[in-house]
Amino acid sequence: MSNCLLNKEQSNQLDKDGFIVLKLCDSIQVQQFSELYKAVPADSNSPFWSSSFLEDSTFKKDLSQQAQQIFEPSVSELLGGHKQLGCSFLTKFPGPYSEMPIHQDWTVVDETQFGSYTLWMPLQETNAQNGALEVIRGSHKLSSELRSPSLPVTFEGIRKQLRPYLEMIELKAGEALLFNHALMHSSPANTTSIPRVAVTYGFVPEEAELRMYYASEKKVKQYTMPNDMFIKYPQIRNEPLIGELAKEFDCSVRELTMNQVENQLGKPKFKSRMKPLFKDAALQEFFETNGFVRIPALGQEDVDKLRALYQDLGLTDEKGYGFHVGMDNADKQLVQRMVEGVKEVALPKLQPNLADTQVFTASFVVKEPNPQGVVPPHQDWSFVENEEDHCSVSCWIPLQDVNMENGCIGVIKGSNRFFKNVRPSPSPQVETPLKKHMYTIFPFLELQEMKAGEALIFDNRTFHASPPNVTDSTRIAVGLGFTQAEAEIRHFTLKPGTDNTLIKYKIAPDFFLKYDNNSLSKMYDKGAEIEGYDKVEEMPYEWEDLSADEMKNLIESAGNTFNAPLVETMTKLFVQAPQQEKTEKKEEAITQEETTQLVEDSGSNDRTFWQTYTPMNILKEVRFRLTGKE
Repeated sequence: MSNCLLNKEQSNQLDKDGFIVLKLCDSIQVQQFSELYKAVPADSNSPFWSSSFLEDSTFKKDLSQQAQQIFEPSVSELLGGHKQLGCSFLTKFPGPYSEMPIHQDWTVVDETQFGSYTLWMPLQETNAQNGALEVIRGSHKLSSELRSPSLPVTFEGIRKQLRPYLEMIELKAGEALLFNHALMHSSPANTTSIPRVAVTYGFVPEEAELRMYYASEKKVKQYTMPNDMFIKYPQIRNEPLIGELAKEFDCSVRELTMNQVENQLGKPKFKSRMKPLFKDAALQEFFETNGFVRIPALGQEDVDKLRALYQDLGLTDEKGYGFHVGMDNADKQLVQRMVEGVKEVALPKLQPNLADTQVFTASFVVKEPNPQGVVPPHQDWSFVENEEDHCSVSCWIPLQDVNMENGCIGVIKGSNRFFKNVRPSPSPQVETPLKKHMYTIFPFLELQEMKAGEALIFDNRTFHASPPNVTDSTRIAVGLGFTQAEAEIRHFTLKPGTDNTLIKYKIAPDFFLKYDNNSLSKMYDKGAEIEGYDKVEEMPYEWEDLSADEMKNLIESAGNTFNAPLVETMTKLFVQAPQQEKTEKKEEAITQEETTQLVEDSGSNDRTFWQTYTPMNILKEVRFRLTGKE
């Protein structure tokens, strides 16, 4: 397939990967593009804007020709015979809505014979903060289906599962990404204060005929299009008003499956931009891939010291939930003693494994004997500015052997990579992506049965939960929160009176000696804001509201499997529920649809598992998921 590149090595690489990176323009050309861009009436109200959106075709033609003249010295050395499709400026304005999801560009040639391509060149350095392009290497070969704004997307059902394949291509001003239009690509939101501007140059082999496809019901119309189609055809979702109708035919787009993706591309390769938390590279890789690691930490003498400290502090389950965290204690002098005591014992034993880190909190984490003391699946708060470069981490160390019976932690491996949203306070006021997915997540937990003194270190983005403690003994653990030493510590909280606006604060470790979830929750209800710390900014709170099937697909795509022993054990516990609960709807079967609605209508996170999910309904749902029978 001709791709017009004069350099054979570059041509082969483009055919193989679907993209190449080039040093295209010098600083003088970049400055010329920047001056030309000043005349472009970019719409700052649009998170992502292209000059191709403009209705004035005369202005667009003149703009494209001027850009083409600037490109000409570089393109003439790069490309042989080709047909130029036009140049345009792309602007990603600051803001969370500027993210561009994984997509492919349109089919505009006969791709059995030719390819169509874009040179994409930024006018400033691009990175994760301002929205650098991300690509899936080799994805241009995954499907031969037609692509147009009016046709279904072949990978819509697996779009989220493709995320681990994305590679970020950071470019300097004047460097360019040359890519095949069939290549899957995306870009994160621009979180800086400055628009990210790029200029593009589209082309096809000179002998290729330009086409456009428009789907109407089950028929697809193929139009033969003029060379300036991108200048004259801004209404991309409408049937073309230019060009000639060549033919009309039946067409059904075949959906791409993950099996096809893995057969073609293999499993996604590990990649990272995170500053290391661990000295050992293999440990760091395992942590980033799975969202957790386990390492030896405390000896028996250390365990005994911490248990003695717990007894001396006299911490109690003030709310009677069967699960409590020492940091939430109202006596903040006691909390300070606890923090200092836990750090004094645990930190020296953890540091040999850790890179340069800072600890911002330490606490006892206690699960009393209580058959109702289930901790539902959740993620912990965000504590850093940017979770691509740095990481909020919890280190959980049990002070006795832990297993399913006394409520060990269970994790969903790989879930640290499922979502990009920050996790704010307070609960239960904050809506979360996990809130309605109790039944979907819990059966896939990988329980971490551990020895006393062993440490489970997990990313705060990792889904985790625990079954109840059904033994006669209290399960005592310590938890420490830490991050990379150079990370700036933040706290995100809902702005009082809103449910979708966050306030981001610059904080220090002493924040957690003054505030806890209970106090923050009361402050929110009273309309009070945090005092004593700098307010960095207000920002929208956005999160993905997945369906049960989408959540299940994410979980399984990360290699998690159904935990039958856990479900069977929980089912036995449910059968032992109070008699009045057992007899509810005794003769009436509950359908899966009714159970799903029950989850969606469930109460807030401060309620216990048993308050939100009645034993009889849970029993029926667990049996259904385990056996397929109601």
